[in-house]
Amino acid sequence: MKWLRLAVSLMLSPLIVNRYLAAEVARDTGNHPLAIVGGTLIDVSNFGDSAHDLPDAVIVLRGGLIEAVGDRDHVKVPHDAKVIDAAGAYIIPGLIDGFGALRRQRFSSAYLYEGVTSVFVQLSPTGQDGEVALFAEPSGSHEQTPDVLLGGMIGGYAADGTTSQQHPWTDRRLHDNRLTYAELTARVDQVAASGARGLLVGYDVWPDQLDVVVREAHARGLITMGEMAFTTYPYAVRAGVDVLLRNDRYETAIDLAQDWLPYSDDPMGNSGAPGYRGVCQSDLHSAQVTEFGKQLANSHTALMPMLSIEANADDLNMPNPWTRPSAAFVKASDLDDPVDPTTGVHPYLASHPGRAKALQTCAYHRQNLDARFHALGAHYIAGSATPAFGNVPGGGLHGELDLLQRVGLTPREALAAATWNFTEIYGWKDRGLLAAGRRADIVLLTEDPRKDVKATQAIKIVIVGGYVVDRNSLMTGAKRNKES
Repeated sequence: MKWLRLAVSLMLSPLIVNRYLAAEVARDTGNHPLAIVGGTLIDVSNFGDSAHDLPDAVIVLRGGLIEAVGDRDHVKVPHDAKVIDAAGAYIIPGLIDGFGALRRQRFSSAYLYEGVTSVFVQLSPTGQDGEVALFAEPSGSHEQTPDVLLGGMIGGYAADGTTSQQHPWTDRRLHDNRLTYAELTARVDQVAASGARGLLVGYDVWPDQLDVVVREAHARGLITMGEMAFTTYPYAVRAGVDVLLRNDRYETAIDLAQDWLPYSDDPMGNSGAPGYRGVCQSDLHSAQVTEFGKQLANSHTALMPMLSIEANADDLNMPNPWTRPSAAFVKASDLDDPVDPTTGVHPYLASHPGRAKALQTCAYHRQNLDARFHALGAHYIAGSATPAFGNVPGGGLHGELDLLQRVGLTPREALAAATWNFTEIYGWKDRGLLAAGRRADIVLLTEDPRKDVKATQAIKIVIVGGYVVDRNSLMTGAKRNKES
């Protein structure tokens, strides 16, 4: 059984191609170049704060990588290249979903249809929440896939991150044996040796343990993600954690001590409610909010809010996930707690009828807190949390970008959150930017994403690892795949 990986090569011959390339182009296997000619290359660098766009661009691809990028005066189209005429199009890097899933082949097709060319899948221990396995490509399959990057977990008491099933965690704090520094280092070595790219730090990791984990992970090229409880979020930022996950978690950084402590002792149980209430009742301009926002602005740490979780769970004026084009590829049974595809009922909200208004009010307040952090200078990375609360693969990331724009990111900043920011924050120099030597993951759009990030949904062509994706065939086969 092999993990999904995309073989990157492309056989090309001289031809001008408008609109979509034929399916046989995507199946070519030689090493002749592909050239994208015309169109405006959108600058996503510097967290979306740069604007050095390149009109009438020429991009040459070979062997699954970008060979050259520039204007017509400086980049020549190889004589044997197959040419995509991109006149009038807007060219962006392939989108990266920083927290997704791959449960079926149809997930893969849905991602590619929506221009998502890389997906980070965080694996969890058996019996824990999250993804415990990755769809394996059937033997002999030649289906195109996004590039799938994996993450492992680590805990303060169990190396694989398995958490206590007792609530609260007082006994774990007082009586269980913590992992030693040597045991933590061995776990980091194990995750790195597996080929993973990231390490999720568990709630029960203590500050001194976190220092060891971050140091050893970075020394091995692993990015670190954090959902903290035994360690405070300000400490995690100081320790150099690369990204903090879920705004309902990291916003507890602004709690007063009497609210944080119950949350710290029971982050996954009902006893932690004071921490959540403290966030809901917070002043957007309080000293705690301002100090945390400024700390983030002056640090390497970014935020991955996963705004789509609450938007779907609490019905926060977002499109029904089933209206996304990529919803055609999946079934309700593929997703976790999905919106009812027939009635449109949001099951989590419906299960709390007496608290529905309060849940929505608090969720909007959380968005306002993220808007405040952004205004203070915090940086963001996009992760859809697919398939939580019905987020569909591919479409969920577009929803997340829309929500990032809602909380104050400019369209270009939101686009950078799914592209260049992975280069800067994670150090992933192989993707996220259209530059020589990087993966040939490219999306051509018919609308301008500088005006509204929703334009990332106006897709004309998707190229993954040098292959042109036959989106028409993907959609045509969606119903058949759905029934498999």
